[in-house]
Amino acid sequence: MFRKKNSNKIVEKGALQLKIVAYTVTILFVIASLLPMAWMLITSMKDNTAIDAYPPTFLPEVPASIEITLDYTNQPDHDPAFYEQDAMEATWYPWMKNMRENIGEVKIVGVKDGKKLYEAKTRSAEFMFGQPLIVPSTNFKPNQMERKMSIIHDNKLSKFVWYEQANSLKVSNEIADKQLSSKLKSFFEDTELIDGQVVSMEQSKNWLRMFDSYLMLNKLSQDTAGKSGFYGYFINSMFVTVASIASQLILGGMAGYALSHLVRSNRLKFWLVMFFLGTIMIPDVAILLPLYMTMEKLNLINSLWAVILPHTAWGIVIFLFKGFFDQLPKELMQAARIDGASEIRTFTQMVLPMSIPIFTIVGLMTFIPVWNEFMWPLIVLKNPESWTFTVALNDLQTRSNVRQNVIMASAAISMIPLLILFSTCQKYIEKGISFTGVKG
Repeated sequence: MFRKKNSNKIVEKGALQLKIVAYTVTILFVIASLLPMAWMLITSMKDNTAIDAYPPTFLPEVPASIEITLDYTNQPDHDPAFYEQDAMEATWYPWMKNMRENIGEVKIVGVKDGKKLYEAKTRSAEFMFGQPLIVPSTNFKPNQMERKMSIIHDNKLSKFVWYEQANSLKVSNEIADKQLSSKLKSFFEDTELIDGQVVSMEQSKNWLRMFDSYLMLNKLSQDTAGKSGFYGYFINSMFVTVASIASQLILGGMAGYALSHLVRSNRLKFWLVMFFLGTIMIPDVAILLPLYMTMEKLNLINSLWAVILPHTAWGIVIFLFKGFFDQLPKELMQAARIDGASEIRTFTQMVLPMSIPIFTIVGLMTFIPVWNEFMWPLIVLKNPESWTFTVALNDLQTRSNVRQNVIMASAAISMIPLLILFSTCQKYIEKGISFTGVKG
């Protein structure tokens, strides 16, 4: 069973093989756990054509950035509104015609007599959001864009910069020899809707546009959440979660300490513990109606406090705190009382520094269900601006015009707080579990 290694150490036979198997199984388990997460992140950076492609591709394709130069030499002078409309036609019409191509950004530069007049830029996030409103089909009409300019301005779908003092600009007069540029060139040659003449077209890769699904996520929610967009829902969920955790730590911690060290009667302590544990056995669905009626009487419907108050104190949290405080040395508390310290001072200055592991694990245990809660916020939060992250995510998935990469982007954002907490609090989780009295 044992063999000597050198002259001073005795090593168990097969220990090396056991270590190799253990590390191999651990690595395979980590890979299997991280693979779905990696696929989700990668899918959020793909365009819809790549997502639906068969056979599927793992790595996303870098979007193309197109810069088109329109020349207005030998044409009458016009006001900036005329040139802006022409730039929008040169952006939205060919982009819609080649919608299945992976275009990340289109930049239009207007020149006249060798001088720059304007610059217009549209990103894929703005195009995908505005496409059903601006160019719902490829049947383009002469006055179509004139009627759509107000929508572009109101939703800030394109950025247009007019140069009061025209700057000299050297035009390359070259069309990029690439497949996408050739398709765009064919469109400009066949259409009469655009006044400017295409004199150059440059195509390049734009890595930054791979993350436009996250920008579109925010754009899609501005009509319901206001200026903060989808990230306003993220802030709502963070407020609800932080407030719930704070109340659990304060009320649950003090209740657990009172049960462990202040209640003298063992019979009373037993029945109190049974009472708190009994609350765990009540199904959440059974208390939805009375809980809703209570919040309605308190005028808290459509308020985030209606979501927070039911999470102020859980029976299981009080039970865990009590199990941890039971294992603290009672001599320290008795010495503090002899020295004249109050119970509040004893709790804050002596018990709290020794209880960081249990406070951490209770915080994480509260964070996960509150952050992922869906049914109760859906019932009490009817105003879209008050929605939490999960309710907004459900609304996003039910829309017909939402793309798969946007849904994946929202799921990726929802995982960020959990990853941060588990990566930073792992050692406290292990200590908390070992000291709570919970076995198995």
